[in-house]
Amino acid sequence: MEMKRLFKKKYSLLVTILLVAVVVAGTASVYVFYYVNTTATVQSPDLKLYAGTDASASCTAYPCATVSVSNYDQATVSLSIFPSPGGTPPIPATYYTNLTVIKNTGTATHTISAIELGNFAGLTYLGNITVYYCSTQTEFNLTTGLPISPCVGSASITSSSSHPLAVLSKPVTLTPNETGYIEVVGYAGSRATAGTVIFTIAIQWS
Repeated sequence: MEMKRLFKKKYSLLVTILLVAVVVAGTASVYVFYYVNTTATVQSPDLKLYAGTDASASCTAYPCATVSVSNYDQATVSLSIFPSPGGTPPIPATYYTNLTVIKNTGTATHTISAIELGNFAGLTYLGNITVYYCSTQTEFNLTTGLPISPCVGSASITSSSSHPLAVLSKPVTLTPNETGYIEVVGYAGSRATAGTVIFTIAIQWS
């Protein structure tokens, strides 16, 4: 009789642990369940997106770009695009060499497996927006535009683009306290009027 009662007690404990495990696993993939002490932990968001120094809090003068980070791994960019007067060449391009940054705020090296552009809006008369990922911040060159050497990936958004677009062709690493830079150059199509293009930047990392 005592043996049966002990078996029921152990069986009840096992069912309880399994139920908790299912609930935790179904809540979010970043939760890790430890069977030994039945506690859960959340992965620390070591890699974070921040608005760079080229981003404005609000657009009151043009050219202008705003960056809103709703979560540590996704940012929404709103970029002003304007044509040349009368729609005749040359069409002015706007360069942002520090629009968004990715910082490793943790104590371990992490790998960025993907940087994706998506959720496009306002592309009707867009000429082109090219988004670069650079290991160091570049400086605008009047002759060549953005230098390519420290930039290890890029993707271009046009009026016919569909999302998502991959910026990186291969993974990159960020050591503790290291920063990666999202740099942007954009210009309007010849038929455009002053307007705004919106897109998101999302990172996947481990």
